Amino acid sequence: MVSNAEIKKLVLMRLETMPETIKISLGSNGEMRKADLIKHVKEEDELGKLFIEVQLDYLRSMKGF
Repeated sequence: MVSNAEIKKLVLMRLETMPETIKISLGSNGEMRKADLIKHVKEEDELGKLFIEVQLDYLRSMKGF
């Protein structure tokens, strides 16, 4: 079983590979820059948890390919 700390680390590593200029929209929260997303994931606040879950869903969907 993968720990929450390992999942968080994986998501942060994926974020680090993204261009600095990327902007991502999470629902009605508006666009966020890479640095904002990293901050939210590190703090594990509501948006950070949402982004982690979105990333996990994406990775799970790729598992079948």
